[in-house]
Amino acid sequence: MAKHTGSIGIDTVSLVSIFVESILYGLFIVLFIASTVILLQKSRASRDAINRPMLIASVVMFILATIHVGSDLRRVLDAFINSATTPGGPVAFLNEVNAPIYVLKSTAYAIQTLVGDAFILYRLHLVWNGDKRIVAPILICFIASIGVAIGALQGFARASPDDPVFIDSLQHWIVSFFSLTLFTNFSSTLLIAFRIWLVHRRSRGIMRSGDSVLPAMVIIIESGSIYSACLIILLSLYLSGSFAQYILLDAGVVFSLVIVRVALGISSEAAPSRTKLTTFAAGARQAGRTTDNSEPDTVVNLAPMKDGGKSKYKVDDYV
Repeated sequence: MAKHTGSIGIDTVSLVSIFVESILYGLFIVLFIASTVILLQKSRASRDAINRPMLIASVVMFILATIHVGSDLRRVLDAFINSATTPGGPVAFLNEVNAPIYVLKSTAYAIQTLVGDAFILYRLHLVWNGDKRIVAPILICFIASIGVAIGALQGFARASPDDPVFIDSLQHWIVSFFSLTLFTNFSSTLLIAFRIWLVHRRSRGIMRSGDSVLPAMVIIIESGSIYSACLIILLSLYLSGSFAQYILLDAGVVFSLVIVRVALGISSEAAPSRTKLTTFAAGARQAGRTTDNSEPDTVVNLAPMKDGGKSKYKVDDYV
């Protein structure tokens, strides 16, 4: 069992974490609105159906981020105002992992993480054209993380008021959950980037000089790296027994920012494009090319499209 280490108490950490989370939440609101507007504008301009998975993921992340920051604020107020004169004071209240408000914030965090995992798994499915050899192992890991998340939340609810978050009965669930979601995101990010690189190699002969899908790879790798780095730091802090883990945990809106960052990047950079590679299924060696002189550059879009009853894929990211 990890024991609390360090001189920073949970009361100090809680105040710092609500400050950091509030700043990130404000940034998230701005990016959420911007990405939603761009997605809608792009849909109207191109007369294509709106990217519903991206929009749904962004909206769900916004709702969960709001619940998370609201529950954290309520928890801090209860600790420093309502529990200020009770035995143990704010520290005792903040250490209660079975408190309803703590279970609520933990539930919001778990669902946020699972939505992020489901979104990247969906993108992996599209990019690899539903190849079961690629998708199935990640899907099994994702399903396992759902079960582990449920087990962790039950552990919180059943813990006694004096049980710290570092006890063995909770540590097994928490470490397993962080490890599974880290594997899901890291593996999916690498596989998506690798697939786009393969498409880039196979389509070089039909693309103009200077056209490239590499910018899409950069966005995917950057976003996946941020997500994975946060998880690694969070897991390390937890295993070290540091309450500083709550600063990163309460900054869980970072994971929502990753989803919205992808939506904002894809939408804003794909909108002004001109030459579209739209006729190849993912993995094909050749592609047809259509040109619309009203748009200036190249788009490689991996969104699903129907052709003669067969489902094909445009490249879901862009250049």
